Amino acid sequence: MSTNGPVSNPPGDDPEIVPKARRSIHDVVLAWFADQPRGKVLDVPAGYGHLSQKLVGMGFDVVGGEIEPAIFKARSVPCIFADLNNRIEAPDASFDYVCCIDGVEHMLNPYRAVEELSRVLRPGGIGVFSIPNYSNIERRLKFFLAGYLTKPKTLDDFRASGGNFYNFHNSPLTITLLDLVFTVNGLEVREIRRDKIKKGQWLLAPLVYLLKLAALCSSPQSRRKNGAALTLRNDVVLGGNTLIFITQKNTTTP
Repeated sequence: MSTNGPVSNPPGDDPEIVPKARRSIHDVVLAWFADQPRGKVLDVPAGYGHLSQKLVGMGFDVVGGEIEPAIFKARSVPCIFADLNNRIEAPDASFDYVCCIDGVEHMLNPYRAVEELSRVLRPGGIGVFSIPNYSNIERRLKFFLAGYLTKPKTLDDFRASGGNFYNFHNSPLTITLLDLVFTVNGLEVREIRRDKIKKGQWLLAPLVYLLKLAALCSSPQSRRKNGAALTLRNDVVLGGNTLIFITQKNTTTP
């Protein structure tokens, strides 16, 4: 990985590209990348190319990956075909970073997606993932009242999407299950960041204190079994709509 600092590498005559993901997520991801050594990044699913474009401007060597390469608009950035349910068209250990923003939860096979992203990441490389925060107190209360983690879709919605499941949240992975999927694929969570804080959630803080008190009253074995160290972190249980995981690939997988 290169250790050069930021360089001027504007994306040519590319127009400003509107992000498909929430801009607040991209802001958090770009703030993290700003402090990292420059290197080769796979941005997948790259969408229209907003994040790829910004990373190129920061001095990174970026490749976009998309299941629909035709929608990718960053002309100065190469874009490869990437079906995260099956295979990324890239060699093993070919990237210093992989960046998967709003991707894993759209997959029919999210386990395969993480496996592929780990495969193309070099040992010691960094994987940046964002997923919906299903563990914040607001989402927990909504699940209790409504009985679902992600908004239901109808057959009409499916048809309107062109019959493409990847336009929906098909796999609402909880934080503990995602942590296991990372671990199995040799990715260690080094940091968790959140997007913008939802101030209204502080009205539900008494419920959070009750959850934490219940955990403290349980045995250490029970807390480990229930993943309390993850699910009751303040930046998770009182976090925003999205969590950003910074993971690092081990030199060997378990």
